[in-house]
Amino acid sequence: MRKTLVALTGAALTLALMGACSKPASETAADTSNAAVDAGANVAAPGGAVSPPAANDAIDTGATASDTAPEAASNSFTEGQARGHIESAGYTGVTGLTKGADGLWTAKAMKDGKTMDVSLDFKGAVTAR
Repeated sequence: MRKTLVALTGAALTLALMGACSKPASETAADTSNAAVDAGANVAAPGGAVSPPAANDAIDTGATASDTAPEAASNSFTEGQARGHIESAGYTGVTGLTKGADGLWTAKAMKDGKTMDVSLDFKGAVTAR
């Protein structure tokens, strides 16, 4: 009887811990901070068990507003994705889209009634040349 009770208790604890581990860190942190707030304790802002990623400049969050020169590097965009980035930057009539050895996608495109050369770098930054 005792062995059965210990086994059932162990199984219940294992399932409870597995359920807690399956929550995203933000939910786990929120659960913990809410419990501490309910208990009247001072709690720092929830951070969860995992720290947020550090900025690394791998993605240009203002890619279409970038005024810097395009950066050559290995580029994994497909032709369709490259065309989409250029069109999302406000260009139309994209023609001659090619990927150079430097990893830059280049094309001719139209914006504000003018045809110009454009390039797309690995960060997704579209630049008129």
